[in-house]
Amino acid sequence: MGKLACFCILFFNVQLGLCMAPDLSILIVTYNSRRDIEKCLASLRDNSRGARVEIIVCDNASSDGTANFIAQHFPAVNLIRSAHNLGFGRANNLAAQHAHGRFFLLLNPDTWVEEDLAAAIVNFLDTHPEAGGCTPQHLNPDGTIQVGAIRELPTVESLFYQKTGLAYVFPRSRRFGRYCMTWWDHDEVREVEQAGACLALRREVFQQVGGFDESYFMYFEDVELCHAVRAAGYKIFSLSYARVYHIGGQSAKQAVSKNFIEFYRSMCHYFRKHYGAAGVWPVKIIIAVSELLMLLVLTLALPFSKLLPPPQAWSSRWTQWRGHARLLREVWTF
Repeated sequence: MGKLACFCILFFNVQLGLCMAPDLSILIVTYNSRRDIEKCLASLRDNSRGARVEIIVCDNASSDGTANFIAQHFPAVNLIRSAHNLGFGRANNLAAQHAHGRFFLLLNPDTWVEEDLAAAIVNFLDTHPEAGGCTPQHLNPDGTIQVGAIRELPTVESLFYQKTGLAYVFPRSRRFGRYCMTWWDHDEVREVEQAGACLALRREVFQQVGGFDESYFMYFEDVELCHAVRAAGYKIFSLSYARVYHIGGQSAKQAVSKNFIEFYRSMCHYFRKHYGAAGVWPVKIIIAVSELLMLLVLTLALPFSKLLPPPQAWSSRWTQWRGHARLLREVWTF
C-alpha cells in the first residue's frame, strides 16, 4: 500500500504539472529598457486571460535599474540577471532554456498590447499545424501600420532597390517594394518571411533550428532565425487580426554611432553566410556608393545645419556626417 500511495502521489503531481504548464512563454531581452518595460509588462499582465502564460526577462546588465524595477514591480516575472551584455540572440537563448511553454513569443521590450495577443497566438498555432510560427500586425504608437516591421528576407536585389530609392519612389510595386512589403495592405492572414519585434514560434521549431545564431551580437539575428525556420521547411504567418504596438529603435538610440556600424556589420555577416565571400562584395559596393552619396548631401547641408530640422537619432549633423564617413571607411573590413 505504501508503494501504491507513493505512485499515486507521483502520478498526481506529474499530471498537475502538465495541466499547469504554460501554453506560451514570452521571452523579453532588456538593456537599459526601464522607460519601456513597465508598459510592456503591465499590458501583458492585464490582457493575457485566454491562455496560460509565463514571462521571462533576461536583462543584459542594464545600468538604468531595469532589473531592479522588474523585480520590485513585477515579481511574477521570471527575471534572469546577466552579469554582462550577452547580446540579443544569446540572451534570448538563455531565456529559452528557462521556458516551459509549448510556444515561445520573442518580444521586444518597447512593445505593448491592448488585447489578448497571447490567446490569439496560441489559438492560431493550435489550429494551424502547418505553421511553424506567426506574428501579429505591428502598429506604430499612433495606431498606424508600422511599414517594414514584417518583411521579406533580404537579397542583393532588394538591398539595391532600398539604397537607390526605388523602393520609396514605387512603394506599391511588388518588385521594388518587396523587402518592406509596402505593396501589401496588411489586411489578411498570409505567409510571410520574417518579423522581428514580435515573433511566435513553436518550441520544437525553435529548438530544431538551434535558437538564435549567437555569432550575431546585435541586428540580423532575427533575420537569421527566420531564414533558418523557413529553411527547415516551416511557415511563418502574419495575423492581421492580432496586434502589437511597437515604438522601434529604442536600443539603437542608446549608442547611435556604434549601433549604426553594427547594423551594417551584421548585414554583411548575413550575406556572407548565405551568399559566400564573393556574394557579399556586391552588398559592400551598394552600401559604399550609397554612403558616398549621403556624405555628399550631408557636406552640402552642414553649413545650413541651424536652419534645417535636427537629424533623427543623431545628436547633430556633424555627428551624422562622421558616422557615415566611418561606415564608408570600415565597410570593406566587414
